[in-house]
Amino acid sequence: MSFIRFSCSLLLALSLASLITGCSTPRLFINSDLPVIADDAKFIVLPTDIHGLSGSRPEKETIFYASFNTAFAEQAIHLSQLASRLKQHDFADVSWEMSHAMHRLVTEHDCFSYTDAYQLALNKGKTSSKFRALDNDLYHLSQWLQQEYHLSAVPEYIAVAHIDSMGVSQAGELIKYRVIAGIYSTQRQALERVVTYVTESPNQRTAILHDLDNLGFLIYRELFKLN
Repeated sequence: MSFIRFSCSLLLALSLASLITGCSTPRLFINSDLPVIADDAKFIVLPTDIHGLSGSRPEKETIFYASFNTAFAEQAIHLSQLASRLKQHDFADVSWEMSHAMHRLVTEHDCFSYTDAYQLALNKGKTSSKFRALDNDLYHLSQWLQQEYHLSAVPEYIAVAHIDSMGVSQAGELIKYRVIAGIYSTQRQALERVVTYVTESPNQRTAILHDLDNLGFLIYRELFKLN
């Protein structure tokens, strides 16, 4: 997408910020132990995942993903047929697994590493943890992406975004949902930043699709603290 189109879309997203993010203030968690993300850093943006919104899930996920991926502009590494290839190689659920886990990491465990969270669980007497399996899956995912798409190196960062429905208002006019998004450093094997907040949309197909079309830009703005 051209720079002009990207700028116009981002400006539109900013103008809608007060409306769409009115339910709660976005909480941004930044891992201060990692280097600042460089302006020319490259990202692989995983297909976005939506749980619970009424209507066609594939339609909504396609629009949401296009918005989120486009927000990264030239920093995104565009990979053909990524969603279908992920499913063929047992990585279909990795995006929502990452999102749910990262939300728990920063809000419950106060850490940015799936390995650290697993160790905390062991210290509390828990002998099994999804965090350990996810840490392993992400390592294999980054290796697979390099091999599958003949990349010169393992992708530097992986970006994910996810939506969980929180129900419809009593009058049925609004649908509320939690947004979770984050950046994972494959080199450091840790989360670089995570943003989470609750928002809502009119419970109508056209309105929901309109908001999803802008949501990716809003998430990008919150992740990188753009004003």
